[in-house]
Amino acid sequence: MKNILLASLLIAFSFIQPSAQTVAGSMLATGKPAPDFALKDLTGKSHSLKAARGKTAVVVFISAQCPFSNAYHDRLLAIARDYADRKVALIGINSHPTESLDEIRAHAKQNRLDLPILKDEGSKVADAYGATRTPEVFVVDPAGVLRYHGRIDNAKDPARVKRNDLREALDEMLAGKPVSQPETKSFGCPIKMIRKGTNAEAPAEKAALSSPFPFANSFVSQKKPAVKRPAAKKPVVSRFTPKVGLLKPADFAKYKDSLKGQVLVLNFWATWCGPCVAEFPEFVALDAKYRDKGMKMVGISADDVSDLKTKVTAFLREQKAPFENYVQDTDDPQEMIDVVDKDWAGILPATFVFDKQGNLIYKRYGIINRDDLVAVVENAMK
Repeated sequence: MKNILLASLLIAFSFIQPSAQTVAGSMLATGKPAPDFALKDLTGKSHSLKAARGKTAVVVFISAQCPFSNAYHDRLLAIARDYADRKVALIGINSHPTESLDEIRAHAKQNRLDLPILKDEGSKVADAYGATRTPEVFVVDPAGVLRYHGRIDNAKDPARVKRNDLREALDEMLAGKPVSQPETKSFGCPIKMIRKGTNAEAPAEKAALSSPFPFANSFVSQKKPAVKRPAAKKPVVSRFTPKVGLLKPADFAKYKDSLKGQVLVLNFWATWCGPCVAEFPEFVALDAKYRDKGMKMVGISADDVSDLKTKVTAFLREQKAPFENYVQDTDDPQEMIDVVDKDWAGILPATFVFDKQGNLIYKRYGIINRDDLVAVVENAMK
């Protein structure tokens, strides 16, 4: 567990997110011309979107480290194979600054990713498209116009897929029909992007780039130098049992209403999400300080339901998180997104605060700004 946690913390520093306002303001809209790009693949060969004119281009932002992205290898290769003779070009783009060419090459070779993978230095193409997570898909028609943007399908687990959104969009386009569902909400690991002149460069994000403990603050007790003590005769076994269950999207509103009279802080997270893991101690500390003052802390995990008793419970036990946590019980993450906040594009982590009357008064897509969150909570508890 410690190794998993350390790995997640290391990954976290490559996944810092821009603010909700930044993402919403820069998202490329369907029906608009897609920005051209010229990037080199893993062999040094240059590729451009313009070179794909006359074909339908499927631009998919991927990652070598993201487990969510990695879960789609076989499905992406199948799509590339099935549509190869129908003038469809699949292009992979890696925009993660901390994923080196050597790492991406090794990952592609190991997983037999037989498709062009382009390295987006500085995340410039991701920035131009407004791509915020991996995997995320942009389908561009032969004239260079964006016709579909969003997810590949509705579920990380192939056995739980109910709608193949990307295939549906391609079939409709190739049949000369308009795409019936041109926008869906992709779900996966955030892409790190630093945009000049935005609060993507806010103190919390800057600290994450320079400090090994980016979320240490007055809530989290600062560790003192270790003092040598006699070894215990018997190991101490933790008896802490996390409170974790399942929550269906259809039950969310009823559950939220049951908590009226308290200030509800709701954090969406996942064990595979680096920033979620890194900032989680903040919520444990927030709960410890305010749980008896009128605040209710609740976590909802985007992990698979099958991981509830293993990964999720193990992580919560490691964190000693005493507050309620749930795993969202749905085959389609968009169902939960829509009942919580329709403006939420699916970025993790995501934090929402509801006042005592159940009204949404604060939301943050990406890592929290602790000072802002505390100010909102304390004001709402008055």
